[in-house]
Amino acid sequence: MARSFTRLRGNTRVERSDFKGEHVVECYVVRDGVVVARDRLDVPISNTSIKPAAVS
Repeated sequence: MARSFTRLRGNTRVERSDFKGEHVVECYVVRDGVVVARDRLDVPISNTSIKPAAVS
């Protein structure tokens, strides 16, 4: 079950998920029905947690 939790920290987006493992995101630009650009991004999801910084 995915959990909707998002926190932005600098240039990092932190989310929680139960879907651990190696995942990919495929992006396509389609113009007039033709793929003119594409890319693939590896998205490893681990059970590593980031502790929030102390607020002073």
